Amino acid sequence: SAHGAGLSFIPVLAAFDHEENGSTSDTGAEGPLLGTVLKRSVHARGGGYEERARALAGSLCLSSDTGHAVHPNYAERHDPTHHPMAGGGPLLKVNVNQRYATDGSGRAEFTAACERAGVPWQSFVSHNAMPCGTTIGPITAARHGIATVDVGAAILSMHSARELCAVADPYLLANAMTAFLDPSWRP
Repeated sequence: SAHGAGLSFIPVLAAFDHEENGSTSDTGAEGPLLGTVLKRSVHARGGGYEERARALAGSLCLSSDTGHAVHPNYAERHDPTHHPMAGGGPLLKVNVNQRYATDGSGRAEFTAACERAGVPWQSFVSHNAMPCGTTIGPITAARHGIATVDVGAAILSMHSARELCAVADPYLLANAMTAFLDPSWRP
């Protein structure tokens, strides 16, 4: 299309099924869908194995989900030095056990995008003594060899009937994502 003319990369949006019950299906994050689409995209442009390997190694995935804001009734369940709040901007999710896929380079890319967009951001780091959930970010990173950044909106009452976020947070997250995907700043 005329809109995509001159891009040195192909933007891809992947929305998967079955995330809450393990991502294991033909259309889930562990299934073949994303890998097949990426492979076919490279081949459609005349590329082979080497071009695909280079494309994957040069890619950066932004995996977006929600994350835990500090609940006033359960503040002790959070890392004592990281207290993300609803209304504080997007969460940059980090976990040393790779329950989130964010690494140093991804962190730098996302925070730079937030700065360009004028969006505040905050870190989410799980309390070490408590088990941590995960996202499809580590699945994408491990299965396809794509550097991945896990982000999201801060919410209260994860997995409850009434998940709550600040009105501004989806807007701030969308602005950060737009800046992250803006081709004008890519090298």
